[in-house]
Amino acid sequence: MRFVRISGNSSTSASASATPLEMLLDCHARTRHFMQLSRTLADAKSVPHQEIAEAATSVLRHFGNTLPLHEADENESLFLRLQAALPPGGLVREAADTMVEQHNAINELVNELLPLCASLGRQPGRLPSISHRLVHVTQALNQIFAAHLCLEETVVFPAITEWLAPAQIKEMFHEMHERRRPARSTIHLIQ
Repeated sequence: MRFVRISGNSSTSASASATPLEMLLDCHARTRHFMQLSRTLADAKSVPHQEIAEAATSVLRHFGNTLPLHEADENESLFLRLQAALPPGGLVREAADTMVEQHNAINELVNELLPLCASLGRQPGRLPSISHRLVHVTQALNQIFAAHLCLEETVVFPAITEWLAPAQIKEMFHEMHERRRPARSTIHLIQ
């Protein structure tokens, strides 16, 4: 068994010219890939330890680094704008509220997944002893992601172009790209 990899850094690979919608959908594709990788990892048998460690580290990096950026894109850049633009009630407003609520449930499961992957990244030989927990967490996470991603892609994301003005979409673009910029260190000179 060989694990399939995605090339590039998943947190920074979005094109500088990609629209917010394209960036959100790209992250969904990557999340689906890393969910599949985590399921494959959980069921792995007779896989070299190095491959287990690499797969676990990749899953850890996506869910620990990239997913929080995506969630911030949705909660801070998209949801707040939709909340201000949408009339009270209605399917899209309800779906946007549900999107944010689901992030909390996703985060709880991700918080269970991350230490398992970190452990496998350091000690891949532990897979047989933690595979049952890994299977349980990935199955639960897969269930919620299936509903969550579908809701966003069929109801919430189409609202971007329907309810937001071009200037708001441009602001989203800048916010989303700013989140992915490497942190700049500041140097304070002591006189």
